[in-house]
Parts: sequence; structure tokens; C-alpha cells
Amino acid sequence: MRVMLDSNILISGIVFSGNERKLINTIYSKSLILVLNEHIEIEVKSVIRKKFPKQKSILRNLLDLMIVEYTAIPSVDMVKEAKQLIRDPKDAIILASAINAQPEIFVTGDLDFHTDVVRKLINVVNTSLALELIS
Repeated sequence: MRVMLDSNILISGIVFSGNERKLINTIYSKSLILVLNEHIEIEVKSVIRKKFPKQKSILRNLLDLMIVEYTAIPSVDMVKEAKQLIRDPKDAIILASAINAQPEIFVTGDLDFHTDVVRKLINVVNTSLALELIS
């Protein structure tokens, strides 16, 4: 199974113990594929470096242990199309990435992704539902 995590899920899973950490551990233990692109990885590194500098090496160590599928950064046209589908224009690149990658599940806590319009294009779920689906 291919699972794409939004940056907020990755950051929470790295920094805090809780359902997001459990989700990352489950993805690892079941040898599921973590779908990522460079944009998400850079965003996660930036937030961790600024807000949680003591955890800055954890992301690299985590990604080295997991099965990771890197997908292409979406085209400018794809991002423009995604901007029409989501409230926050900053989320358009993430939405375009998820639509392009077509993972079995896209996990995010950002409610802007949990709309009928987005759900028609990708299987967007929260952490609790993701845990149910992959456990």
C-alpha cells in the first residue's frame, strides 16, 4: 500500500508521541510505501529546524529506514488547477502532488483537504482512519 503523509502528519509523528507516531511506526513495521516529494520533505525539514532543532536528524534517519517513493514535483499547470479546488493557495502544491501520485491514502489533519471536491480526486483521511485502514 502507498501512503502519502502531509507535512503536518510527518512533523507531529517525528516530534510528538501520539497517533501520528503510531501511524509512522505502522507504515514502517508493515513495510508500506511512504509517498513523498521534495516539497514536502523541504517543508518538514524547515519546520523541524526552526521549531524543534534537537530533532533535526530524525527525519533523515526515518526516511533511510522506510520504503520511500519520491514523486515528481507537480507542474505549474497542475498547481494552478489545484488552487481552484482548495481554500488555501499554499496547499495547492500538496494537493497537486497527491493527485499526481494517487496514493491509496493521503493522510492530513488539514481540514481544507477534507472536502467532497478533494475526496472525489484522492482518498483523503485523518490519522485515526488511516490507522484503521492499515492496521
